[in-house]
Amino acid sequence: MKLDNYITSSTARVKSDKNVPKAKFQTLKAVAEKKLHEARAARSKANLNGITVEFYGNSKHQKDFWKLNWKEAPHSSHPDARIYSAYGVEGHEPTAYYCPETHESVFFNTEYYGQCKSWALGMAAAIMEEKRNTHSIHGACVDVSGKGVIIVAPTGTGKTTQAFKLMELPGGRIVGDDWVYIDHNEGERLGHLVGRQPEKSLYMRTETQMSKPWLRKIFDESKCENITTAKESCEFTQGPTGCKLTNGRCVFDEGLHWCYYAFGNSRALVHREKVFGPGKVTDQARIRLLVLLRRDDKSPPEVHLDADEAIKVLRKGEYMVRPGAGPKEMWGKLAGEPWYNPYLLLLDHARQEQFFRRMISKFNVKCLLLNTGVDSIDLTHKRIISTLEDT
Repeated sequence: MKLDNYITSSTARVKSDKNVPKAKFQTLKAVAEKKLHEARAARSKANLNGITVEFYGNSKHQKDFWKLNWKEAPHSSHPDARIYSAYGVEGHEPTAYYCPETHESVFFNTEYYGQCKSWALGMAAAIMEEKRNTHSIHGACVDVSGKGVIIVAPTGTGKTTQAFKLMELPGGRIVGDDWVYIDHNEGERLGHLVGRQPEKSLYMRTETQMSKPWLRKIFDESKCENITTAKESCEFTQGPTGCKLTNGRCVFDEGLHWCYYAFGNSRALVHREKVFGPGKVTDQARIRLLVLLRRDDKSPPEVHLDADEAIKVLRKGEYMVRPGAGPKEMWGKLAGEPWYNPYLLLLDHARQEQFFRRMISKFNVKCLLLNTGVDSIDLTHKRIISTLEDT
């Protein structure tokens, strides 16, 4: 069997400028368009909850992932935002540029899909927040017997693990594992908030296979990005045949030809139904609980937060950079990611605070802060269930 795996030259987000003036941006766009025209690059429109984002690029890898990731927008729809992704442009370092005035982005010399995806979400978020009073949250969302849970957390604290455990409950159905839209105008009409997600496929960290071995077969049959296919490329080799992550035997020494957790930022793009089954997915949930996760060895395991306390935690966005989630020199160090949302291209603190405050104070969504560094996975899960039962 051969793995459908693409190795990108940049395996994480490249440097960026998120506030490029229109005049300068037009010059950059012209360079990208020239390359794309020469390459006869394809265009593809995606529907992100009613916002049409067009991808125009010459990377087959990015284009394939784009078309699998999103719901297709009508061919006749006018793009609200555009991404120009030009690979092989001489004289330009791998860089991403965003022009807030035009809601357009240019990527030079990077085929890494994660940043392309996140900027598509970020551009749609900017438009929806400004024009539709819709809040965009970087988090997982699960419906549990009619009660929606949003889990917001930095990478490596167990967000996906806890979302999976909720989904595995008899009444659990997953909405999405990465992004949630909440229309506050709709909330005013209904008297409650509804979370929705824009993706038809999940851009999953393949390291989840370490704790869920059954995912290996699914990933084997999916399009993948940056999977380690040689033992010498593994960051976590221990001794001649060991693995630092599992404290067991290295999968390469077991005769396997690739490892899904040897690199922290390797991915697979998988249809939601293929992972969970058609009966375990839904497109929306009525939000009742907001769960924030952190991981350290000092904080209490469980804290119930009011709006002011939650906003303080979210605005600071403190987290520890895990291997594969940022520059190697930052691994294991503390960093800050306001609102735990790296996708926001236009970071409006006042607007984010207003959205979260309304969620907790006006719409009575409970907020729970859990420390996965001092609790087991099962105990963290029980704390979520206990609080959810009281909503």
